[in-house]
Amino acid sequence: MVLIGLVGCANKDIDVTSPLVFYGEGDTWTGILYVEQSQNDGENTFHVTQFSNLTYKDDFEQIKKKQKEEDDIPISYDFEGIDNRSVGGSGSRIQEATWSGVGTTHSHEYATKDDDFEVVVEWNDKKETFIMTYNEEKTTKVRRLGKEEALRHIYEPQK
Repeated sequence: MVLIGLVGCANKDIDVTSPLVFYGEGDTWTGILYVEQSQNDGENTFHVTQFSNLTYKDDFEQIKKKQKEEDDIPISYDFEGIDNRSVGGSGSRIQEATWSGVGTTHSHEYATKDDDFEVVVEWNDKKETFIMTYNEEKTTKVRRLGKEEALRHIYEPQK
């Protein structure tokens, strides 16, 4: 009996797919979330690193000119992440592409292709919410690239 109990408590390896790329767009913004993940040795926890990019879809030159001639347009954004942890931030002006730094966590959860993540953007008394879902094409592309090149790709405007 005791032996069965010990076997039942053993940690098992889980095949964690990495990296994964999630993508979504609203009327004015696109968002991309890059997730690198691995299972911690001998544990049922995971090391998860997330990078995100928010891209302004409309005519950026027009908004850039407006911000130069008038006042800057503040922006705040929030990317829902793994384990309900947010990756977000704010800025004093709209940029064509705004990336959010690395969010690294030890989590009891990991991302799968079936997950989706909400993005909320607020700017100029406007608010837009959209959902990012797994994107096979972007995931395949970043898997072909080395990590450094993949991150450069993620940080480019995503239109």
